Amino acid sequence: MRARVPAGPRGGRGSGWLISLAGALAVIGFIAAAQFNGSLGRQEYVSSAQRVLIMQVQQAQREQERLRSEIADAQARVAEHQRADVGSQAARDELNKALAQARLAAGLVAVHGPGMVLEISDSQREVPAGENPTNYLVLVDDMRDLVNALWSAGAEAIAISGGATEGAPAERLVATSSIYGVGASILVNSSYLSPPFRIEAIGPEGLQERFLADPAYLTRVALRIEAYGLQFASEPRDDLTLPAFIGNTLLRWGAPVTAKDGAS
Repeated sequence: MRARVPAGPRGGRGSGWLISLAGALAVIGFIAAAQFNGSLGRQEYVSSAQRVLIMQVQQAQREQERLRSEIADAQARVAEHQRADVGSQAARDELNKALAQARLAAGLVAVHGPGMVLEISDSQREVPAGENPTNYLVLVDDMRDLVNALWSAGAEAIAISGGATEGAPAERLVATSSIYGVGASILVNSSYLSPPFRIEAIGPEGLQERFLADPAYLTRVALRIEAYGLQFASEPRDDLTLPAFIGNTLLRWGAPVTAKDGAS
């Protein structure tokens, strides 16, 4: 009789345990694979994001370098313009200074300074019988001699006024001024003046003393003052103001000499 081996409970439990173990290992492997795949994906994502960021940084750096270059060029152009403007401004200042000096020398601006004042008028003496009455009047030659004596004594600016134009501006003498006798009046520039005549002159210290000692005054006017009693007085002044010349200073026929004209 064959013996029968019974299926005991230990054999059933071992098979189930093996199946459970296999299943657990499969789950663990799946999880590990999923984690590994997720790690690769994250690394790939991080690397891609970093590359984009690096590209953006590099692009920003290039843009900054371009802007720095443009700023440097703009600053160089501004500095160049500033240097040119400083040069042109200096040239304009020099030109304006020279123009102001020329206008001052030409008598086209009012001036003030120390100097002297003199007045001369007709004689108050009775003209003797048979005497020429003209000798007792201030003549145009007297005025010219007085002006010449003032220039010779060092006057820098001279103005003349007359009794008939009291309150009116004095006539400033310039290069184109003229002094003419017209009847009983004296024409200075374009104004008719009559006695008493007042001459104001701006000049250095001692102007009055040099004027009174000048031959243009002594050899004729001083003698007439003494001989015919012409009224005359002079005094120094600490500060005088002379008006600017008002009139035409244009030359009709004269023209500047050029280098070409000088060579010929």
